[in-house]
Amino acid sequence: MLFAWHLPVPPYVRYHAEHLEIRLLVQGDDELPQQVMLRCEPDNEEWLLTMQPEKQGSFTCYQADLTLLAGEAVRRYCFKFLWNDRQQWFGPLGFSVVPPAQVEQFAIEIPTHSPEWVADQVFYQIFPDRFSASGQDHTIKNDSYYHYAVQRKVIRKEWDEPLTEENASSTFYGGDLDGIVERLPYLQGIGVTALYLNPIFTAPSNHKYDTEDYYQVDPYLGGNDALVRLREETQKLGMRLILDGVFNHTGDTHPWFDRYQQRTEGAFYDPASPHRLRFTFTADGRVLDWKGNSTLPKLDFSSQAVVDSVYQADDSVLRHWLREPYQIDGWRLDVVHMLGEGGTARGNLHHLAGMYRAVKNENPQAYVFGEHFGDARRWLQAGVEDGANELYGVCPAGAFVFSRCRCGLSADPS
Repeated sequence: MLFAWHLPVPPYVRYHAEHLEIRLLVQGDDELPQQVMLRCEPDNEEWLLTMQPEKQGSFTCYQADLTLLAGEAVRRYCFKFLWNDRQQWFGPLGFSVVPPAQVEQFAIEIPTHSPEWVADQVFYQIFPDRFSASGQDHTIKNDSYYHYAVQRKVIRKEWDEPLTEENASSTFYGGDLDGIVERLPYLQGIGVTALYLNPIFTAPSNHKYDTEDYYQVDPYLGGNDALVRLREETQKLGMRLILDGVFNHTGDTHPWFDRYQQRTEGAFYDPASPHRLRFTFTADGRVLDWKGNSTLPKLDFSSQAVVDSVYQADDSVLRHWLREPYQIDGWRLDVVHMLGEGGTARGNLHHLAGMYRAVKNENPQAYVFGEHFGDARRWLQAGVEDGANELYGVCPAGAFVFSRCRCGLSADPS
């Protein structure tokens, strides 16, 4: 049997000014290959570099230099083994009889484009309504407004009252941004150095993934002034602050859509609305939404108005909150792999690249990470985000803790 070892880190990879020194260890009772080649695709064309063997005890070390060409963000590679009568490839998943797809190859990013400050941070995620309540006058109360999606007025519970499944999205506990400010000394005391907040912009639900206004912090969380206070206090403590951006879809109460006709120019009822092209409607008038949730109509990024609003215009949402007086340290982008044109994910990487550039133009050290339900390597290796909130990766832990199947992973250890 033949064995091979490689990882895209030292000592298997050594960094030089103009090239990478790549090493592969091979061992086995079977006949060693007549030739081992480093296979890469720097310009989407196969390059095969002959690797030089060197005996090291019971191992054979194969070595080749991979030139660093200008403009390449990620170097992907695998290894090709050649015998007189057969060939095999070796990648992160082991041996195969066909070349591994690009996303399944070893990958090295040089130089890394991730912000320098991120690696040693201790992040703390906060769901604002459930973290801490300041008790100020702006706090939400029973019947503060009508929640159209569930056809009832919102409910305010006391902090120690249990939550019931019924009316879950319209039940509030009064947490707000000033409550977070009050708890910053506690957070610092347990070692937290960075905060990631679930959505805080105006929206009717408690989770606020149904955005109604991208330029206003929800008044029941304290409004824009409360965010300024939180930003000022986190900066005093040296804490970073990340906000959640929901740009795959809006809520159906957003003025662009306006399902319940609270305004006059919404796209839902008016085919002539100036906002109609921001969404994708079928011939019979149905709108394409997020996974069958009619209250979350998908934004259509084939609309220049959407592109301008989200990232391209000087006053776009992504740019706005990176500037004074807020100066957030980055964005977590919700269901980022689903965003695109025509109610689909068409043009996804193109628009994510535009979003990434917009953020980095404002602050090169801002952190951009996307939510992914599955393997995020395609996006990470495309250089359109610094990191990933990859939910599939935590499924085994979730299955163990909650004793139930998540994302197709069985909780049964047998």
